[in-house]
Amino acid sequence: MRNMSQRTAVITLVAVIVAGIGSVAWAAWSVTGTGTATVTAAEVTALQATARPTGSLFPGGSADIEVSVTNPNEFAIEVQSFAPDPRIVVDEAHADGCAAGHVRLKANKKPISERVEADGGTQTFVVKDAVEMVYNAPQACQGASFEITLALAGVGLPD
Repeated sequence: MRNMSQRTAVITLVAVIVAGIGSVAWAAWSVTGTGTATVTAAEVTALQATARPTGSLFPGGSADIEVSVTNPNEFAIEVQSFAPDPRIVVDEAHADGCAAGHVRLKANKKPISERVEADGGTQTFVVKDAVEMVYNAPQACQGASFEITLALAGVGLPD
């Protein structure tokens, strides 16, 4: 057998080391794998809203309403409309002679676009000319207070 020179031995050793490093680097870059994740969609909770006229009502007249909305969801929402059939309660002192039906919401002429923040955020806003008293409301409605519970509609907003 032939003896290797020192120079040949060093060149061979360097080539083996470079080849080894190259295959380790290739292996590090070519690693693959798979995995799975599960995510649960949030439960949507109804908004909580109340409203009250901001001006005085009289037979045949209308007023603005101040709406207060609380959002218990984990995401912000934009209130866009309310249903035309709210629950209206007349204060106790006037309830015997003034029925809730003497006050009603008017058709919403302007779009509503009110952001309510997440996690219990509350937003209060005014809807112009939104509530009216019927023209034949009885005298017993004089001085009455009306609490209006609205059904609101809106959309979730991105963060």
